[in-house]
Amino acid sequence: MRSYRQIASKGLKTKVMLEQPLLRPFIPHTLWFTKDGLKQMLEVFPTVFVKPDKGGGGAGIVRIQRITAGYRLCFRQKCRNVSREGVDRALSSLLLPHKQYLIQEGIDLATIDSRPFDVRVLLQKPGSRWVISGMIAKVAARRQFVTNHCKGGSPVALGQALERMEGVPVKPRQIIEELIRVSFLTAKVLDARFPGIRELGLDVGIDRQGRLHIFEVNTRPLFQMFRKIQVPGVYKKILHRHRQVIN
Repeated sequence: MRSYRQIASKGLKTKVMLEQPLLRPFIPHTLWFTKDGLKQMLEVFPTVFVKPDKGGGGAGIVRIQRITAGYRLCFRQKCRNVSREGVDRALSSLLLPHKQYLIQEGIDLATIDSRPFDVRVLLQKPGSRWVISGMIAKVAARRQFVTNHCKGGSPVALGQALERMEGVPVKPRQIIEELIRVSFLTAKVLDARFPGIRELGLDVGIDRQGRLHIFEVNTRPLFQMFRKIQVPGVYKKILHRHRQVIN
């Protein structure tokens, strides 16, 4: 049983991060889900994601893309086109009425072999200071728009992923340095607002210009994916620090 503090609400954590001016540029535009909010977002962004405020693993996420005749909705591995007038009805059939949802700006992610990927940064606080225990790329499965391992995403060592990414005009070393800086800033901001958090899993997208976007931050991050990459000692180090954190 994990004894440290957990914050389930993505919306609450996003609100706290947006209050920090240095973090704000890295947060995709995000609203609580309402019909008016959805209409507003779809007028501004060609793609948006509707996702549950609580929960993980990529479950319950709907992608909505603007097309000539209306919108294209994708849920799990099924997509369908709907008219502009029919988008609310189509979406309501996919959302659970007792759950709160967020609407988030879609980011045109960098790709590897034409498959989008993002980055998981794992931070732990076994003592008085945060440390980055691992960074790993998650490459989406074919015909999937989420990168989660449980949805078929493939973990790839970050260095390899950045060397293989297609068409991004920023050097891998610069991206890694920015990831480190933004991750520590995120940990500092959330730790100040939520004392007692001890582990963080940041899901960070890299767009085609090499800019970073923090999609969400988990306070109960899974780290089994780090077993899949051939980087000696990383998973053992994570487990050791995790035991320190929970004891």
